[in-house]
Amino acid sequence: MATHSVDRADDRAADHPVDHAVVADPPPLPCAHFDAGRCRSCTLLPVPTLRRLDDMQSEIAALLDPHAASHTDVHAASPTDPHAAGPADSHAASPTDPHAAGPAYWQSPAYWQPPVRSPEAGFRNKAKMVAGGTAEAPTLGLVDVEGHGIDLSDCPLYPPAIHAALAALPALIRRAQVSPYDVARRRGELKHVLITASPDGELMVRFVLRTARPAPRLQEHIALLTDPVAANGFQVRVVTANIQPEHAAVLEGPDEIHLHGDEALTVRQGRIPLRVRPQSFLQTNTHVASQLYEQVASWVDDCAPAEAAAAEALAATQRDSPFVVWDLFCGVGGFALHCAKPIGDASRKVLGVEVSEQAIDSATRTAQDLGLDVEFTTADAALFATGDEDGGAARDGHAHRPDLLIVNPPRRGLGRDLAAWVEGSRVRDVIYSSCNPTTLAHDLQTMSSYRITAARLLDMFPHTAHAEVVVRLRRG
Repeated sequence: MATHSVDRADDRAADHPVDHAVVADPPPLPCAHFDAGRCRSCTLLPVPTLRRLDDMQSEIAALLDPHAASHTDVHAASPTDPHAAGPADSHAASPTDPHAAGPAYWQSPAYWQPPVRSPEAGFRNKAKMVAGGTAEAPTLGLVDVEGHGIDLSDCPLYPPAIHAALAALPALIRRAQVSPYDVARRRGELKHVLITASPDGELMVRFVLRTARPAPRLQEHIALLTDPVAANGFQVRVVTANIQPEHAAVLEGPDEIHLHGDEALTVRQGRIPLRVRPQSFLQTNTHVASQLYEQVASWVDDCAPAEAAAAEALAATQRDSPFVVWDLFCGVGGFALHCAKPIGDASRKVLGVEVSEQAIDSATRTAQDLGLDVEFTTADAALFATGDEDGGAARDGHAHRPDLLIVNPPRRGLGRDLAAWVEGSRVRDVIYSSCNPTTLAHDLQTMSSYRITAARLLDMFPHTAHAEVVVRLRRG
């Protein structure tokens, strides 16, 4: 197996520091379900991690390189020398020998920074389990083509807190007599169980039901879940029932019934304890998401290097012209909160925009708790930016135009209208985080005035062909 010499670029790496040593690819993650052919969700499980990252970065670079600045421009705008210190990445290997067999980023243009690697196991903070079997013998995992339940409660992707919940849930389902939904017969109640875990071992558990009828029984016997989980050193903070009556491939419905505990789960990603409500979006890999937020915050700081002087000038002249950051598709505020300044610092103004009222409420409360000067508003991000319909009304109260945009759209990308608005705007800097490099490249074709000055691959979805990529763009 090929090995790679490693240079630790940042001594701040805290979790699992990488010594100056020769590091080999870790062995493939053992999984009895994959070996037996019961589950193939981790499509690239047998592929060595460094080779997989190498292949992904090569493919993504082929899409993005046409939109990159020249090497001279890259170094002038953002030093991305792979040997320079950067945001802490405890898993990223940094080969110093350019002739050594290693990831393709060492042969890629200089704007590519070292990938952020994920732990091999226990990294996934969410479990989306299909209910199968019967009320007496339920399974949580998958249902095969013949309708048989396949239990995946011991999946190695999940941390111990989720495993503790999965071990306790069958007893609750049996006692509450909640029949798993039979797709072929269109009978039964329990469709999915959705679990979210915080790094502190606190959990949110959601039962996706066809009707609300089983909810009181689940609530009555909830101790069959909470007590065993607590005995293992973890805590169930939130339990809800989501009602999804449709016979369709839809994960959840609009209605949520609170059964136990708090309204939200606190999940620390990076420096920020994010408040996550039952239907809120959360990055599924806490380790990698933390590095993503810190990377973007660092780039924002780079784009506003003279903020201290600007703050003094504002205080002296009473002018209201801070460095303005818009975070579109902000969710529960991961990017915006990491980029915000404390209340009283006039040098930067951050605004987060998100269509979900629940997410905006959570983000606003987090900002208040932390004393951060950031504002959140509920609106469709594209309509808010372009000024169309209700989005334009929401924007009327925000006189400041952005100096920098952060965008983190869904897989479909920004779309033609929003990408065209960005292209026609006077915004100098854009930071684009994408879970779909193909739609990112398509949006960059529309945003032709912008060039990539830095990019980073983040292994958000290990053992698969999917990844997060974040790029820093500057108007040419």
